Amino acid sequence: MNKQQTNEHQNFSFTYEFNAPKALVFNAFSTAEALNEWWGPAETVNSTIKLDFTPGGIFHFKMDYQGHASYGRFLFGQINPYDLLEFSNAFADENANVIKAPFEVNLPLEIFYRLTFTENNGKTTLFMTGEPLNGSDDEIAGFNSIADSMQEGFGATFDKLVVYLERVQG
Repeated sequence: MNKQQTNEHQNFSFTYEFNAPKALVFNAFSTAEALNEWWGPAETVNSTIKLDFTPGGIFHFKMDYQGHASYGRFLFGQINPYDLLEFSNAFADENANVIKAPFEVNLPLEIFYRLTFTENNGKTTLFMTGEPLNGSDDEIAGFNSIADSMQEGFGATFDKLVVYLERVQG
């Protein structure tokens, strides 16, 4: 597994290599069972409330950490199996309404992510970019200020995906 980072202005990018075919990596985003095992911060236990893995569909999920619950929401955009996945991501309430992030950094309400999947010799490279949607200058600055934390967080999340992929590959 290789990780590398680049950050420019309001864009975030992240690359991760998996020792698995891209169809398997891509499909790990498409079912509640898979997402419950690996999506979200490494220290949380996650559960899917609703998943409609179609363009315009939603992934609404709950994250439990030491007795405290928070929620998140994806709205899916373009989905091109097994090459491209786009979605906006936001913190949400229990009804999937967008809310401000539950911490002190002033962030945009939604972040747009674009994931591309390429395969070479049975290994999949996931390349992800993220950018604020409709963020104010202060929110964009807040987003940029957490770039290192996002690198760590997505690294830990995709480390969990590695464990899931190893289990399903047998």
